[in-house]
Amino acid sequence: MKTIKILSFALSGMLLFAGNAFAQRGDLKLDLKYNYSLPVSGFNKDLISNSSPRGFEGAIMYQFNNNFSGGLDFGYQDYYQKYPRKTYSTSKTENISAVMTNSIQTTPIMLKAQWIPIENTAFIKPYLSLGAGANLVNFDQYLGQFASSGTSVNFIGQVGLGVNIPFDKAGNYAFTLGSNYNYAPYKKYGYKDLSSINFQAGFSIKMK
Repeated sequence: MKTIKILSFALSGMLLFAGNAFAQRGDLKLDLKYNYSLPVSGFNKDLISNSSPRGFEGAIMYQFNNNFSGGLDFGYQDYYQKYPRKTYSTSKTENISAVMTNSIQTTPIMLKAQWIPIENTAFIKPYLSLGAGANLVNFDQYLGQFASSGTSVNFIGQVGLGVNIPFDKAGNYAFTLGSNYNYAPYKKYGYKDLSSINFQAGFSIKMK
C-alpha cells in the first residue's frame, strides 16, 4: 500500500509539473476531481461490497479544438471490506474459522479522449469520454492471522459522461460533474474482476 501511495503522490506531482511546463501554450487544461466508487460485477460479489469514498482523479488534457481534447488521466481509489467470521477452506484437508479482510488500492493510468458534442457558446457543456491504459493494483487479504499480498499491473478501459459548467465566458475555469464505468479485469488469486461505477465532482482549469 505504501508503494501505491508513493506512486500516487509522484504522479500527481508529474501532472502538475507537466501543466506548468506547458502553461504558456494556452491549449492545455488541468482536471482535478473527487471520486466516489461503487464496485460492481465480480468485484462487488467476490471482494468488496462496500462503496469507497476515498479516491480522486486528475488529468492533463490537450485541447485540439473547442469540441475535442485528449491527454493523460491518472486516479487513485482505496477499497476496504471486513467480512464476518466464517469457515474457510485453506487446502483440501484443512479449514479455518476466521474473519476475512480485503484491502485493495487501484491506480489507473490511462490515455483519455473527451468530446463535447455542442457549440462552444453553450453555457452548460456535456461531454463524453473514453480511456484505456494500465491499472496498478495492490491487494492485501487477511484471513485471521494469515495474510497474503501482491501488486500487479492490469488493463483498464473507461467510458464516461458528464457536464462542465464554466465560471466565466472564456471557459478558463469550470465546475465538473460526471460519472464513468471502469472495465477492470483482474487475474490473480482466483479473482477475475475489479470493475466499478464512479461518480465525480471537481474543477477544470485552462493553463495559461
